[in-house]
Amino acid sequence: MIGVNEMLDLYKFMLNHVAVSSLESPEHAIRKDPKIITITWFMGKRCNYDCSYCSPYYHDNYSPHISKEKAFNFIDQLEKYSITQNKNFKINITGGEPFVHPNFIELLKYIKNKKQLTQLVVVSNGSVPLKTYIESTEYITNLTISLHLEQDDSVINNTVDKILSLNAVSGLFLNVNLMALPGKLEKIKQIINKFNENNIKFVLRKIDPPFENKDNFAKKGEEEKINEQELNFISNKAKSKNKNISNLDQRHKEYYSEQELEFVSNFDNKKQWNNIRLYNKDEIVEVNTDEIKARNLNSWPGWQCYIGVDSFYIQHNGIIFRGSCMQGGPIGKIGEKIDFPTQPIICPVVRCSCNADMVVRKVKNQTYNGLIND
Repeated sequence: MIGVNEMLDLYKFMLNHVAVSSLESPEHAIRKDPKIITITWFMGKRCNYDCSYCSPYYHDNYSPHISKEKAFNFIDQLEKYSITQNKNFKINITGGEPFVHPNFIELLKYIKNKKQLTQLVVVSNGSVPLKTYIESTEYITNLTISLHLEQDDSVINNTVDKILSLNAVSGLFLNVNLMALPGKLEKIKQIINKFNENNIKFVLRKIDPPFENKDNFAKKGEEEKINEQELNFISNKAKSKNKNISNLDQRHKEYYSEQELEFVSNFDNKKQWNNIRLYNKDEIVEVNTDEIKARNLNSWPGWQCYIGVDSFYIQHNGIIFRGSCMQGGPIGKIGEKIDFPTQPIICPVVRCSCNADMVVRKVKNQTYNGLIND
């Protein structure tokens, strides 16, 4: 097995790799098909931050919260389905900022009580009081803090202090997405040094620069525009995702300085963990998906992809898709019957942009199915 520290030939390896499986849980590490359904739940767009690089499709300050009753109903449906399939489930909750939901802790507690649950993961922007984060650790297994650097230094430093405190919580898997904001290279290096000194697990995340004109999107109080935006949300978001990857390499070059782009693309992270396994005919590489994205190698068009079988994605409005890429169309909606897929699809996109979709089992063709199936 090739270790992450020996991957100088990652480019060459990926040119010849033929299959992908996940390492996102202990069960995945043991079995290629661990009989786990991974749910990425985009619980709501409501967020208390307004980062310049975060699309309006992912955050605002007015969208309604999902009702507690609908959320509980979905969890009950998921439990019943997983039992019939002899599978467990893992839930990743993201947003927006999930902790702004008024019933969020209560929801975490409800999910935690389900016997089929293997992992409960929350992605947060680090703005939540430390006391609330500590309370949530009674229920969650993993916490990801996305460290955004458009805040004042005092806010950034306070968030880093919370990260250090949370890293000491027993039984919690904590990791940090350090967002590589242009113009903040020296601050990024300072934070990296502090994380390394305190054994913090993190990834340095290359930002996909914005391409939308945010002034064209609805703002709080613009009810007519908000309703129109929501009516066309799914189709517009799908078009947006395709447009986002169309000239991404060139936008990265325009967004970052040459020095910044070189640093982010070639950063060797000693505190990074492996969450994806890549196969060729004779060898295996284990790496982090951000390592692949940083080098623009996240591309599997024409491959068989098990989104919808190994995983699915819930949009903020309750519509359920196979994956965050939304390929294959919707499979249901929270509160209604869900048509759970049983077969993989052929990937139609040039770039797999979401980490949750990247770790889903993939195979170049049926010849190599044995590599990703036990």
